Amino acid sequence: MVGARAAVRPMRSRSHDDRVNPLVVRPLDPREHPEAAAVAARALRDAPTTIASHGDDLLARMARTHRTFVNLFEQLTEPQMGALCGSCPVGIAAATPPGACVGALFGPYASATLARPVPAFGEPEREQIFWARWALHDLDEAHWHIGPVGVEPGFQGRGIGGAIMRELCAVLDQRGAVGWLETDKEINVRFYAGLGFEVVDHEEILEVPTWYMRRDPT
Repeated sequence: MVGARAAVRPMRSRSHDDRVNPLVVRPLDPREHPEAAAVAARALRDAPTTIASHGDDLLARMARTHRTFVNLFEQLTEPQMGALCGSCPVGIAAATPPGACVGALFGPYASATLARPVPAFGEPEREQIFWARWALHDLDEAHWHIGPVGVEPGFQGRGIGGAIMRELCAVLDQRGAVGWLETDKEINVRFYAGLGFEVVDHEEILEVPTWYMRRDPT
C-alpha cells in the first residue's frame, strides 16, 4: 500500500475494553499477509460476487476465495492496512499499486474470456467473468485499486472497517493518488460514499449489481 505512515493508531471500538487488548490500525508486515488473506476470505465468503463466482458450497467458496487472496497478497510487497487485536488481524483494506491491478493484468484476456460460454454455477472459472468486466471498466489513468476490504464476521459493526479505510484514504491523499474500487451492495456504496468515493458506473455481472467508484485525493 502506498508508502503507508509508520504510526500505529489505536482505535476505540464499541463494546471493546481497551484495557484488555487495544485495537490498532497500522500497515501490515508482509509476514502478516497470509493471515490477512484468511480474514478477507472469511469476511467476503457470503458476498454476492463470491456466491455468483463460486456457488452455494460454503467450503468451496472459502477455499477458492482464500486461494485468490493468498495469490494477491503474495504480489503486494508494500504493506497493506490492517486492524489488529493484539497480534491478530481482524480487518484488512488492501490496495494494488498502479499498473498491477486487474485492469493491467487481466485486461488483455478480458474480451476472449467474455466471448466464451459462461461457466455453470459453481464452476471456479466463473470468477473470471467478474475479472474481465472489472478489467474493462478499469481506469486508464494511474490509480490505486482498493480491495479486498473486510472485517472478521464476529467483529463487524464496530467501526473497524471505517477506521481502516480512513487511514488508507489518508495515505492516498498524502500521495495525491486516485482510489478505485468495485462493490456489490448498496450498503457498501453508502459506506464508501462517506469516505469520498463517487459512483461513476453501474452494471450487472452474472445478475450481481456492481458499482464502480472513484475517489480523487483531497
